[in-house]
Amino acid sequence: MSRRKKLRKALMGAAALYGASKLMGIGAGTSGKATVSDAQKTTQVPKIKRPTRAIDTGSKTMVGSKVKTTVDVDALPREVKEKAATVAKTNEKIKKAVIKRRDQGMLSPLMPKRANQISSDFGLGIMDGAKAGKMIKARGGGMARTKPTKLY
Repeated sequence: MSRRKKLRKALMGAAALYGASKLMGIGAGTSGKATVSDAQKTTQVPKIKRPTRAIDTGSKTMVGSKVKTTVDVDALPREVKEKAATVAKTNEKIKKAVIKRRDQGMLSPLMPKRANQISSDFGLGIMDGAKAGKMIKARGGGMARTKPTKLY
């Protein structure tokens, strides 16, 4: 590498380091005194992931499924009740708004709107699996050649 290229590479590296130091705030605070706010900005306490457990809030969605939330494993019964109450209250507020939009016809046509609409269109429920003699929707493309459209 020629001397000129080496010098240019060194200058570009120095400029990049200078710009990075300005972005990170290393050059800030020329007085040399560390104030409380500077110390608070630089010191960050890592958040500890606490083990949680799922609880039932007692509230239901508009299709009838339970609403659950998570609380700390070591939470007191009072804290558990308060968290469940706030989540249930929020859910009821959201549910009321969704039911209002449902009655106006503003929801997606594919979205289940009542509890009896959860089952699938062609006879196979969530956990039913393959049944003898049930036809399923036709497959196109490569799947049509490798798999039958009837489940025996």
